[in-house]
Amino acid sequence: MIKNKIKLSLATAMLIATTSYAGVVTAPNINNLEISGDIELKQVKEKTGNETIDKRTAEVNLHFDAKSDSGLEVHTTFTAYDDNQGNPNADTGVNTKEAYAIIPLMDGKGKVVAGLAPNNTYGTDAFDNGGESWKIAAFLPVAKGVKVGVVSKIENEEEQDSNKGDSGATAIRIDAKVGEFMLGAKYGQTYKNKNDGKVVAGGAIDQDNTEKEAKVITAYVTGEIAGLNVGAEFISQSVKLVGANKTTKPKGYYLEASKEIDNLTVGLAYINLTKGAKGGDDFAPGMILDGNVDSSAAKDTSAIVVPLEYAIDDQLSLNATYISADVQGDDAKEFDLGASYAVDDNVELSVGYGKYTIDNADNQTNIEVAIAITF
Repeated sequence: MIKNKIKLSLATAMLIATTSYAGVVTAPNINNLEISGDIELKQVKEKTGNETIDKRTAEVNLHFDAKSDSGLEVHTTFTAYDDNQGNPNADTGVNTKEAYAIIPLMDGKGKVVAGLAPNNTYGTDAFDNGGESWKIAAFLPVAKGVKVGVVSKIENEEEQDSNKGDSGATAIRIDAKVGEFMLGAKYGQTYKNKNDGKVVAGGAIDQDNTEKEAKVITAYVTGEIAGLNVGAEFISQSVKLVGANKTTKPKGYYLEASKEIDNLTVGLAYINLTKGAKGGDDFAPGMILDGNVDSSAAKDTSAIVVPLEYAIDDQLSLNATYISADVQGDDAKEFDLGASYAVDDNVELSVGYGKYTIDNADNQTNIEVAIAITF
């Protein structure tokens, strides 16, 4: 019942926001309309053990951003093409990726976001998942440098009654700026695979597809101290597998620091995941160790990441990353080398090489060549 009310309030708020501005945002009221886009083309050679795969990927996005005299902002992004040669189910049509409004409050000090909006990073990207969600969110100042936000979102829409099969969350967050630091905390109640119940595969509970309800607490701090850019984040969850009479307590810690020394940027990061905690979808410590930074219910995962970047000039830069990890009990290492060259303000070419080794599995080597264009 509570989750149905969340959906109703989300739909109602979005309807109110849409109705309030229908017929108001006309051409004479628009003082800023921007049309832009981005394209990424990539060639990948991936060798795992004795198997080699060559594939190409392409993604084209078109952005339309408008702002009215009253301060209302409307943002839309259409994915004109998104195809991966190695994925027969890739999306090759034109789809709406984002479509949302930002309604200013309190002379612009607060705002309401409504629609199909991006999931912005909270704190660091160690535990956040990217993508977009249908959401309604309000952010209001409560003191100097302090804002409180309330967010309700639904994602993974499967177009069934009562959001069956869907995932979503309702959260309250607080963020504050103290000197050179940003810090905040968030409490959320989430659900996944709603009304799907318990799924059993091969005699064991399928944790990915079984319905889950969770309570999540996240806290972070980012900023600068003694010339170092630093960040830290902690996440604690209580996850109930509905119908399975089982609750898990995943936890994760993340620390990072970096320093610029003339044209060289040196970094150091550490992540620790326990009892089924997972790294965020946007957390990519390496070219290959990307999306594999997860623990299991019984085995922890930790990793030390050392990234380096050297800017030869304003156009050309070189980078290297070394990773030493314990992935659910198996020792793993990755070493990446890369270079990027800015042809101009709109075009960047890049090349990368990565080698990943792990106990009890085949080694993997990747070579990537990419071109990124903005217009």
